[in-house]
Amino acid sequence: MKTLTHVIISHLSLPLSFCLFYATTISAASLDQNTQKKSDTVTNLTTQAAPNSTPHKMKQWVDNSQQSMTDSIHDVGEYIDQSLTKDENEAKLTNRSYLRIRNRSIYSHRGKLENDFKVYFKLDLPHVKRDWKLILDSEPSDYDSLESKQRGIASGSKTQTGNTIGGFRLQDTEFGNWTSDFDIGIKIKLPLDPFTKARISRVDNINEKWTTQFDQELFYYHSKGLGALTQVSGFYALTADQKNIFRTTTSAQYLQDDDKWELVQQFNIYQRATQKDLFEYSMGISADTNEIEEITNYWVSAEWKRRVYKHWLYLAARPQLEFPRDYNYHANLGIMIELEMFFSKNRKIDELGRYIPKPVKQRTTTHQ
Repeated sequence: MKTLTHVIISHLSLPLSFCLFYATTISAASLDQNTQKKSDTVTNLTTQAAPNSTPHKMKQWVDNSQQSMTDSIHDVGEYIDQSLTKDENEAKLTNRSYLRIRNRSIYSHRGKLENDFKVYFKLDLPHVKRDWKLILDSEPSDYDSLESKQRGIASGSKTQTGNTIGGFRLQDTEFGNWTSDFDIGIKIKLPLDPFTKARISRVDNINEKWTTQFDQELFYYHSKGLGALTQVSGFYALTADQKNIFRTTTSAQYLQDDDKWELVQQFNIYQRATQKDLFEYSMGISADTNEIEEITNYWVSAEWKRRVYKHWLYLAARPQLEFPRDYNYHANLGIMIELEMFFSKNRKIDELGRYIPKPVKQRTTTHQ
């Protein structure tokens, strides 16, 4: 029987850079789209091309490469699950392991071009009696600034490149009207750095239109100390079908390593324009408590995110205007371009979904 190490290496030998290359090729290719279904949720390349034509060969190569990676992720997850947790007489369960690869480029007028490459792997172990999940994150963003977290631009900048963490997550444990997640693991780099995280959350309906959510997160790394993040959000349905949503978020973060509180107030509008397009408009202000000039930044931004190909390839563009303290509050115009890929055989991926959360007793499905 193959060893676990041999199986993982043999199935994950496809270089990540190769994935980025063929994803870029898709975007550059001039291929027709097939939109026969009214509620089509994927971008289909034309099937009328001749079997030996360049577009047909390119499409076939891309699909085969993506399917190969997807099968590899699934096989590794299934092998580990059945080897470690499945009893001989136990029925086979669906494995929903997945891999996410993200490449982000940010350019600003007063700054410089920054590139961020990140890999996130989640191993599903459906035969584990409790809902434990194995997680692997190449660049954890726990100690990033609160502003970068809330704006969705956290990149793991405060944890040096290569500080991959691995661990287990006890997910979606419910008690009363509260839900909780609990992580425990280590940073996979010598010297080993153990960590633990805990998060509790509660959702309440104020009325038919307004919903509130409270989140409290605590995390501890042996090398950096304690961190805490508190967040209160309000959601308002702008349309009855909830395709347009207004959100206001007030949050505070304390990092023992910095010994200060960071504060952020942000307002967002999400507009699901089509099945393939999402627009997000944002404005906000950030501050900290140990500087003479406490305001750290003002910003406005607009993001367009599109499902480029099938269910696994997404492209986003975000122009933004900031007035940061670092540049004496002078205007700083910039843009962010993001390419994101997902590999999963059984997990439904919808990166465009924005939902108003539901209280525990009203939940029938979980959006992931």
